[in-house]
Amino acid sequence: MQNIHNHFSKVASNYIRIRTTDVESIAFISETLRKLPEVKAADIGCGAGRYDLLLFQYINNLHLTCIDFNEHMLVEVSDYLKSKGINNFKTIKANANDIPLENNSMNCILTFNAIHHFDFVKFIQHCSRVIKDDGRIFIYTRLRSQNDRSVWGQYFPLFSEKENRLYELYEMEQYIKSVNSLRLKTTKLFKFKRNATVEQLVEKVKAKHYSTFSLYEKDELVESLKRFQKNLEGRFQDTNQIEWFDENVLLVLEPK
Repeated sequence: MQNIHNHFSKVASNYIRIRTTDVESIAFISETLRKLPEVKAADIGCGAGRYDLLLFQYINNLHLTCIDFNEHMLVEVSDYLKSKGINNFKTIKANANDIPLENNSMNCILTFNAIHHFDFVKFIQHCSRVIKDDGRIFIYTRLRSQNDRSVWGQYFPLFSEKENRLYELYEMEQYIKSVNSLRLKTTKLFKFKRNATVEQLVEKVKAKHYSTFSLYEKDELVESLKRFQKNLEGRFQDTNQIEWFDENVLLVLEPK
């Protein structure tokens, strides 16, 4: 966990630039919440705020609490939102497994591409305590099998083996069933066509846009990057047009 904390401290200032942000998930969430006159929400594992800006753009009268365990990320999200003229938020440094919010205080709790860093059951137990009776919990992530089918899982050596923190859908469904106060309302699958040059993909690796790359030893990552480039060159005739699909899943939970 210390290595992961150090990783996010190092990439915090560059995180929004190197990561891809999926607007479609925010559009789906905003439609789910559209009947509410105001929305009190918490983004757990908020990072540098790349999804938080979209939440403000898509959800009217939003009051947002940004929670992350990394202080560098909280500085980034605060500066980022304020630079966009947004001030209707607050930040809290806290662990996702012990959310410091009042009982029955939030219309929704969200987490984007971060659940694999949490204890799933402890997290949703705390969500169950914090969420209002008519509230929603949104978990946006990628599954292990989806990760395996990505450009990284297919062509980057050891990527799938290193990234063993992700869940499969059936595992998350079982965890949700173990918490008697919650039920799974909706499962929404997303599939995005991506394209990039080899040079752009190499830049993402060097910037460690996925925390997975921090799980490699230094020499191991260098060698894997070389093999990754060779794998792409052997698979794609035009290395300026690498195409693949990224896949994600959105789980919507509600109180029973």
